[in-house]
Amino acid sequence: MSCPEELQSLEALWRLKHGGRRLPRRSDFRPEELKPWLGNLAIVAVERQPALRFRVMLSGTVLDDYRGYGITGQYVDALRTGPVCSLPRFIQCVEEAAPVRFVHDNSFNSIVYSRMAKLLLPLSEDGMQVDRVLVGLYPLPANDAAPESLPLAG
Repeated sequence: MSCPEELQSLEALWRLKHGGRRLPRRSDFRPEELKPWLGNLAIVAVERQPALRFRVMLSGTVLDDYRGYGITGQYVDALRTGPVCSLPRFIQCVEEAAPVRFVHDNSFNSIVYSRMAKLLLPLSEDGMQVDRVLVGLYPLPANDAAPESLPLAG
């Protein structure tokens, strides 16, 4: 299985936006540029005090529809309602300051889809320390294989 085309193109835009810097800023992305993905995006703030936590600043309407409720303002560690939690992947994204792709079993959180392709893209206002994570999430066909990570073509 390969990464859905929508996530491949989102990562390509992220790579274009960071240019010569280590990481792009949130402000590098204009809303009109993100229009093709808007409903399937979330922006998650990285909080470091008193401990590392991730708070959903904005959740796309399509993502909220997958869950059956809105998650804006909630913490990623509080969203876990099943055996799988995305928290280790968010930590990986922040520590490596690099994109993280994976298949997320959303069956305990979603009223519609159970398997989702998820892409975490680090953002940084100072170009060094990750302070936001841009999240893209798309459903996978029910018969698709379940690899641990999603390779990107090309």
